[in-house]
Amino acid sequence: MRFIINLMPLITAASAASELSRVITVLAAGSEGNIRLEDLELKHNFTLHACLAHCVVMSDFMIEELASRYPGTAFSHSYPGTVKTGIANELSGPVRLGVKVLYSVIAPWILNVQESGERHFFQLTSQAFPAARGRVGVPLPEGLDVIDGMKGEKGGGAYLLDWDEKAVGDQSILNKFREQGLGPKVWEHTMQMFHRAT
Repeated sequence: MRFIINLMPLITAASAASELSRVITVLAAGSEGNIRLEDLELKHNFTLHACLAHCVVMSDFMIEELASRYPGTAFSHSYPGTVKTGIANELSGPVRLGVKVLYSVIAPWILNVQESGERHFFQLTSQAFPAARGRVGVPLPEGLDVIDGMKGEKGGGAYLLDWDEKAVGDQSILNKFREQGLGPKVWEHTMQMFHRAT
């Protein structure tokens, strides 16, 4: 998020010049879970499960906040799927063997790095993922329409995307936290963390 915020002056300038203006964060869109509003830092309730839920939901709401603050830019939180990155080559011994066996079993559901890259490049360039204001991008192929945004509307500038570029996200969780004003809370929390770090 710090990287995005630091680049926003340049990204906004691109939007003002009617150029492509997009941001993608890659994590686990669609894996939303309940989070603790009173402990966004997880100082008192840290578990790996809680960490995943917090990272996903807070990323979701940061891109929603960014899209509302920068309507000339499209923001996506993307789940890449299982991608064969070659990480098993960095492992050793039984762990490496175990990962290789796992890869062979789930091979039909694994993307190679090139396809994953092509899919993300499509997200960065296609008019299927427009900013709230503006329709810059590569024209849509026949049969493809603008994707639903986080709030369920066509377009909108903030997207939660599955590995196949389809809209994803647990709307019951998102709506519950949206009603509790989580977007501005996550924004303020994130700005405080940046201030503390610097």
